Amino acid sequence: MGNIVKLPRHSRASREQAEQLRQYALDLELSPEARAELDNALFKVTETPGRRWVFVMISPEQFRFVQQATRTTRQPDLNWRVFTVALTYMRQDTGEVVTSRDQLATDVDTNVQEVSRAMGELVKIGAIVRLRRGRRAAYFVNPNVGWNGGEGARQEAAKEAPQLRLV
Repeated sequence: MGNIVKLPRHSRASREQAEQLRQYALDLELSPEARAELDNALFKVTETPGRRWVFVMISPEQFRFVQQATRTTRQPDLNWRVFTVALTYMRQDTGEVVTSRDQLATDVDTNVQEVSRAMGELVKIGAIVRLRRGRRAAYFVNPNVGWNGGEGARQEAAKEAPQLRLV
C-alpha cells in the first residue's frame, strides 16, 4: 500500500500531503466519484479561504455565447446572474461550483427553487455541467467557457465537456 500519510492535528494539511493522498487514490483505481469526493475533502483542508486571489480564465467567445443563450431562456436576467455568480465559486482545476444553492440564492437575491431552475436552464445550454454523485448533483462550469487553474487541466476537462447550444 505504500507509506501512510499522517495528517497534522490542526485543521490544515500541506499541499504535499494532499498530493500524496490523491496519488494513492489513483493507485487504488477508485471510481471517479470517489476520487472527486476525496479531492473535495482534501481541497477543504489544504486551501485557506480568503488568503489568495483567485483568477478565472474566460473564453470571450464562449462567454458571449452563454450571454446570448441565456437571453432565450424563461428568466434571462436571473439565469445570467446565477451563472456569473457561480463563476466566483469555481474550484481550481475542476471547475466545480463549490457553494450551496442557499448561498447562490442569497448572492443573486432570489430563492433556492429559482436557483435550481436556473441551474437546470444553464445545464440545457451547456454553460454548466451537472454530474451525479450518488443522490446529490454536483455542478461544474463548462471548461470551454471558464476555468480556474492550469491550461493543461482545462484542456483535459474540455474533452468531455458538452458543446454550448441555444435552446
